[in-house]
Amino acid sequence: MAQHVIAPTVRDGYEMQDVRTDSAQASASSSGHSTDHEKMSVDAEKVMLEDFDDPPDLADIPASAAPYSFEEEQAVLRKFDRHLVLFIALLYMLGFLDRSNIGNAKIAGMSDDLHLSSSEYEWTLRSFYITYVLFEWMPILYTVLSPSKYIASCVLLWGAIASFQALATSYESLFFLRALLGISEAAFSPGVPVFLAFFYRRDELAYRIGLFISAAPLATSFASSLAWLITKVGQGLPIAPWRMLFLVEGFPSVLISVFAFHHIPNSPGEAKYLSDRERRVAELRLRKGETKTGLGRSSRKFKRSEVWEALKDPKCYLTADSDAKKGTGVAILNIIGQLGPFIGTALYPESDRPYYVRGMTACAGFMLLVGKS
Repeated sequence: MAQHVIAPTVRDGYEMQDVRTDSAQASASSSGHSTDHEKMSVDAEKVMLEDFDDPPDLADIPASAAPYSFEEEQAVLRKFDRHLVLFIALLYMLGFLDRSNIGNAKIAGMSDDLHLSSSEYEWTLRSFYITYVLFEWMPILYTVLSPSKYIASCVLLWGAIASFQALATSYESLFFLRALLGISEAAFSPGVPVFLAFFYRRDELAYRIGLFISAAPLATSFASSLAWLITKVGQGLPIAPWRMLFLVEGFPSVLISVFAFHHIPNSPGEAKYLSDRERRVAELRLRKGETKTGLGRSSRKFKRSEVWEALKDPKCYLTADSDAKKGTGVAILNIIGQLGPFIGTALYPESDRPYYVRGMTACAGFMLLVGKS
């Protein structure tokens, strides 16, 4: 029986696959062509994975070969953008609402009901960021646990904790819940770029991470209006408006966590919104870029030795002094960004309102420093 032979060729700058039978190979050999390219072109036709009764195993196809068209790859990317990236951005937006609504709750009467002093309120704010910073190592679990279960668990936890804030009766209980909220959100947000690397090549990640991060300013654009609406409606109910705010903005995360468990795939081959062929294309395109990017199936395994190797590698530190000095700028931005919540209440005391000259001057100075770096 004739055997299928897969051989790469190039059309319009994009690698395709040709298939020939043994008889076609014999015909090509007897024709006397002198070049390999001419031999491959005899009686060759573009291979489609569905053409095989028994499709070849992905591991048997060379990473440099791509049995799919450029249009097919772009169609797969568009589906991932719509179904995966935008959904992850939605989760981040919900999480950002849950972490930032405490300011609106204060305006709605939380401090008066719980008898919070100015210092206690400030420490309640800090408690979130203290645990957030301390537990930013948790995204390593993306490479250890099932991503769909892990992400759904994170969303469920922060939704439940954000809702439980409505039950707070004292400074201590609110402080404790805010600290737990910081842990649950630290387990999700910092690891999203790692998770997206399971589906995109390195040169495709920046745009998708930008879409994900844009959910935060999107949330701030309507958070105050939404809080005003919720507290306005809550004024006619037996529950305090600020408690209603925590419930209405927190509980949707609990509900959507169930959908997240079923919707988020663990790998491209498990995406339910892709056809069988599109799943094969999604996996093959990552194998094609694996040798170039270092990202692939093997990169999903957490290895302690690699952490130590990264810490010892001088290149990780020298990049901060690169020609463009982007490394320094990013480092300063991250450090100041994490310290901001700790020192923000001291830089913007109520006595400085409405202009907050000290706080705005310090902020402008750091922005200038990052820009020059």
